[in-house]
Amino acid sequence: MENPEALRWINNIPSKQWTMAYSQGQRWGHMTTNVSESINAMLKGTRNLPIAALVQSTYYRLGVLYAERGQQYHTSLAFGRVYTDDCMNKIKCEVGKSNTHQVMQFDRNNYSFMVHETVNPREVRPIGHFEVNLQRKWCDCGKFQAIHIPCSHAIVACSYARQNYLVLIFDVYKVVNVFNIYKEEFPPIPNEGHWPTYEGETLYHNPQMRRIKKSRLNSTRIRTEMDVKEKVPRKCGLCRLIGHTRKHCPNVTASSSQLS
Repeated sequence: MENPEALRWINNIPSKQWTMAYSQGQRWGHMTTNVSESINAMLKGTRNLPIAALVQSTYYRLGVLYAERGQQYHTSLAFGRVYTDDCMNKIKCEVGKSNTHQVMQFDRNNYSFMVHETVNPREVRPIGHFEVNLQRKWCDCGKFQAIHIPCSHAIVACSYARQNYLVLIFDVYKVVNVFNIYKEEFPPIPNEGHWPTYEGETLYHNPQMRRIKKSRLNSTRIRTEMDVKEKVPRKCGLCRLIGHTRKHCPNVTASSSQLS
C-alpha cells in the first residue's frame, strides 16, 4: 500500500456512502449521479459570475427548466404514458438481450430462477449464469438493484413465469411522479421599483475582483488538489543538465571542439 494514512481515512467512512456495491439501492445509483451531473453542466457557465448575477442566472435557468419539463411531462400524462421515455428505452434494450437467455425454474412459486447467457452481453464481464429472485427484486448481475429497472435476466424470468415485468419497475420512473417534481413554478421577478425597501447593511463590490475586459474569458471546471502537478526542473536541450537552457549552454564549445 503506497499511502496507509489514506486507507485508514477512507475506511472510517461507511462504505454505503461512497460505493455502489454497498449503497443498498437507497441512493438510486446511476440515477443520482446523472441528475447531479446534468445540473452541474447546466450551471457551468454561471459559477464564474459575481454573486448577484450568479443568483439571478440560477433562478432564471431553473425557472425556464421547470416550465419546459413541466409542460413536457404534462403532455406525456395527457397521452396516457405511464413510464418515462428514458425508462422505456432502457426496457426495450434489456428485452432485446433477454431473447438470447435460457431460464431454469427453481421453485413452484415462480420466484427463483437461474438464467444462463448464450451471447456475449458486450459489457465489462464475461458470459455467465445469474440467480434471479422476483420477490426480492434481485439479480446477481447487480443492474436490477442499481438502477431499479428490471435487467434482461429478470425480464426473461418474468416471461418464463408469464408475469408482467413492468410491475417490477419502481414508481420513481412513472411520469406522474416526475411531473410532481416539475409542476412547481418559479414566480417572475418584478421590476425593482416594486421591491420593498431594504433597511439592512449596504454592500459594496471589491474593485480588485473586477473582471478584465481584454482577451477572452476561459471557462473551465473548478480545479482541485488532484490537478496540482509537481514542478520538474527544466533540462538543457544539448547536455541534459539542470541550471541553464540550450541557448546559454556552457558545453556548446566543448561539443564543437570534439566534432572538429
